[in-house]
Amino acid sequence: MFMEKGVKSKQKGSKRLLLIARIWSGAVIAIGVFIFAGYASNFLTTGVADPYAAENYPFIENIPPFFSLICVIGLALAWRWKIAGGLITIVFSIANYVIYFIHWPLSENIHYLIAPYGINALILVPGILFVSYWWRFQKSYSNEEHKVEK
Repeated sequence: MFMEKGVKSKQKGSKRLLLIARIWSGAVIAIGVFIFAGYASNFLTTGVADPYAAENYPFIENIPPFFSLICVIGLALAWRWKIAGGLITIVFSIANYVIYFIHWPLSENIHYLIAPYGINALILVPGILFVSYWWRFQKSYSNEEHKVEK
């Protein structure tokens, strides 16, 4: 009886973890969709995605927004496939951090760099939560199999 209570407690904790991951990722996905819709509507009406973009900037500055879009797609996939979507989000968020650390080191201007580093963290956390949920679910599932064999 005591063991059943512990298992139910773990399942309840896993369900809470999944709920937090889904709420957080839902907010990130909604914001990502609004940003993409804004660029798309601007492109359809003016022919330019961002008419206020600076001229002659380095190509590497295009990569973090593209990776962030891939992260948002990964979060959407994580609603169905927890491990695949979570890992996509984690890998591309870490790649964003690598680009940030190389191209915009924190030693330059910490106040200016809080936004990109912080936004990337807000995208990264739900991916970690989805992978954590998947890991806990797999662990509890394998524990159930061992109980049946005994």
